[in-house]
Parts: sequence; C-alpha cells; structure tokens
Amino acid sequence: MGILRRFAYREVEGLRTGRFDLEVNTSAVLYSIGSALIDTGPPNRWLQVREFLKERPPEHVLLTHHHEDHSGNGARIQAEFGAQILAHPAALPKLAAGWRLRPYQHIFWGRPPQLAAQPVPEVVELKDGLRLQTLRTPGHADDLVCYLEPERGWLFTGDLYIGSRPRYLRQDENLELQIESLHAILNHDFKVVFCGHRGVVTEGYRAIEEKLDYLLNLCEQVRNLHRKGLSVREITRSLLGREDLTSLATLGHFTKGNLVRGGLAGEPLT
Repeated sequence: MGILRRFAYREVEGLRTGRFDLEVNTSAVLYSIGSALIDTGPPNRWLQVREFLKERPPEHVLLTHHHEDHSGNGARIQAEFGAQILAHPAALPKLAAGWRLRPYQHIFWGRPPQLAAQPVPEVVELKDGLRLQTLRTPGHADDLVCYLEPERGWLFTGDLYIGSRPRYLRQDENLELQIESLHAILNHDFKVVFCGHRGVVTEGYRAIEEKLDYLLNLCEQVRNLHRKGLSVREITRSLLGREDLTSLATLGHFTKGNLVRGGLAGEPLT
C-alpha cells in the first residue's frame, strides 16, 4: 500500500514516500541538492529515507515548515548523519516541543521526535556553487519558507503550490496570507518548481500563476454568492460540491467548507 519512488532532475535527486499511495498529498517528496536535503519525509517512513540518504549524507537539512510530513525525520537525520537542521525561527519552538496531531495525521505520517533546529539564514551556500535564497511564504503555515536557486531558476516550495486548483483547506491555514505569498513569489525569477507533494513541475512559474488566478477568482465568486445571502454550506455545494470522504476522514480539519470560509475572510458569516 505504501509508496517509494526515486527520481532525478539535473543535479537534484528526489524521493517520494508515504504509507499510502492515494491522492498526491498522501505522500511527500524530499529533495537532495548538493550538500543539502530539503525536507525529510514523514517519520513513519524513516527506514526508507535512511537508505536513500546513506548514498549522499546531507550536511544541512533545510525545512520548508514544521509539519510532520516535512520535518518528521529531522531528529533522526541529525543523530545518524550529524546534519545541521535549519528552519524559519517561527518553526523552532514547535519542532522542539511538539504540537497537536489529529488522528488522521498519526495514521498517515506518524509523530515526529522532538528536534533542536537552528534559524535558517537568508542565503545558504552549498557545494558545487549552489546557493539557496530563503523566501518567507506564510499561509499554509506561519513558518513556511521556499528556497530559490536563482542561477538555475529552481524554486523548492514545500506546500505553497501542491496544485493549481485546490478544493480543500486546513482549518489552521490562512488563505489571505497564501494569496499574498503567491503574489510575492511571482516577483522572483524562476521556472521549475520542486513541490513537496506534486514533485517536479517544469512549468512552475505558470503553475503558480494559475493557482493565484484560481484562488482570486474563487474568492470573488464566494463573496458574490455570500452577498446574495447564501450560507457557507450553500456556497460550498455550489462551487466545490458536497463534502466527501476527505472531510470525514480528517474530522473537519481539511474540508471544502474551510476553503470557502477562507475566501470570506473579513466578511460576516451567515
């Protein structure tokens, strides 16, 4: 039932791993570039991740954010390979103390060990002339960052992208901030997106534009329907369809209705 798939794109090696091989966001991708590893995969897939890393042990681990499918093997990588773990300062207390996991997160990803990480600098110099710029992109999580390799036009996005037409939102996501982050990232020069779930998106700039346009259009439709007197439930059914197994399995944490509520930020709900 699990998934384990390796791939390469020029100097980047990727590993997709997960307990389940269902939708794209039920597995996670970690990337090895130069002397660094970007994200670590979920903690319940440590044995597979360790075998991958033995071939090119990382000196640095750059986390895009604290969520367990991205940071979950950080402590083990630190202990096994002596790698320095770097993350946005907002992630450090969560990584050190842990955070609440819902039942579906336990099932899909497992609980990560506590982790002592260091603040990631604005620029990370790697071997072979590679360098990564740290770009703050909150919304999906308040500590989410992307990493840009400007010479090659590569952008490692964690969970900023995932797909161009999202139909669900987590309860703890901020859609307004996501939209601001998508706007901001388009001010940078890149072409290829290395997504933490989708994988390599060769037309990455266009994909980010498409997601931004979709979300702006969705928010406009949501607000127009709300002004006509429709409830969140009615708007959700009209634009996205009824809630489904995803909403049920996550006990309301990841739903279509949350996306509609995100589009109504700043307006009174009915």
